[in-house]
Amino acid sequence: MILADKIIYLRKKSGWSQEELAEKLGVTRQSVSKWEGAQSVPDLERILQLGKVFGVSTDYLLKDEMETEESVSETDSDSDGSPLRKVSMEEANRFLRINEKRAPHTALGVSLCIISPIVLIILAGLSEFPPDFFGSFTISENLAGGIGVAVLLALIAFAVIIFIMSGRELRDFEYLENEFIDTNYGVSGMAKERREAYSSKHTKSLILGTVICILSVIPLFLAAITDDDLTAIMGFVMLLAMCSVGAYILVKTSIINDGYNMLLEEDSYSRERKSDKKKRRDIMVIYWLIVTAVYIGYVFYSRAHFFDKGSWSEFGVNGLVIWAVAGLLCPVVGRIVKMIRK
Repeated sequence: MILADKIIYLRKKSGWSQEELAEKLGVTRQSVSKWEGAQSVPDLERILQLGKVFGVSTDYLLKDEMETEESVSETDSDSDGSPLRKVSMEEANRFLRINEKRAPHTALGVSLCIISPIVLIILAGLSEFPPDFFGSFTISENLAGGIGVAVLLALIAFAVIIFIMSGRELRDFEYLENEFIDTNYGVSGMAKERREAYSSKHTKSLILGTVICILSVIPLFLAAITDDDLTAIMGFVMLLAMCSVGAYILVKTSIINDGYNMLLEEDSYSRERKSDKKKRRDIMVIYWLIVTAVYIGYVFYSRAHFFDKGSWSEFGVNGLVIWAVAGLLCPVVGRIVKMIRK
């Protein structure tokens, strides 16, 4: 095992990210990244620091043929003392291949959930217009609601099927998200290389998806200026359609990039985050259930208040504000919970 792989192995075993190790050594994250990628070698002073930080001898770090740490146990284990899950090169490649294949499918499911109310919104809006507004075309409120809800449920059901199928594809790799792992020789280097090759596309996708979501409110604002009910309805429909496109791009690229982070145990999948994940997940489930309850209450209120008045633009903006504020507050709530626990 070469020095680069030993640094990766010891860092993961300690549950540290590259940033955390760099902070302990007084160097930049880029320096640690280059050491682990075998692009450069730490000087003697840093070698001594690495030995102290990891609790191993410098002989172990410098001698490639020396595979066992002198001052730690020979058995890889996590914080509970159980053996670490080994990940071979074959398993890693298979995981990345399946993850990249399922990314667009999962993203499509998210997009379908976002656009699912469109038909209901259009038909419910049309039913509010006078019978002669569209010539011979008329639709009752009950018929509009029935068709709209049927389409909404059908799209959500299709999305759920997609989510279930995507989850089944990665059923054999759930341990990557929840357990501490130990990758075989070359796996970390391969994952790092592929992530760096994808980083440019990932950044562009994040920018594009975010910009589309931000610009999605423009049709709604333009509709508010015209003060026309039909235009307001179409503006809200355009908002949902653009949000679905932006969400598709963001979800797809995030899933692909997260696949590399899982193998490297970095960012959201570091050992520290994994240890804290279950407790945070319970808090977030409660948080989003509360947000959903607030939104459902708002929808029932809107039906009696905004729909009768035809204030579609106000309805759309308020609904968007609820989810936007909830999304912004989500990391804040997580940080507050973490501070309280500490």
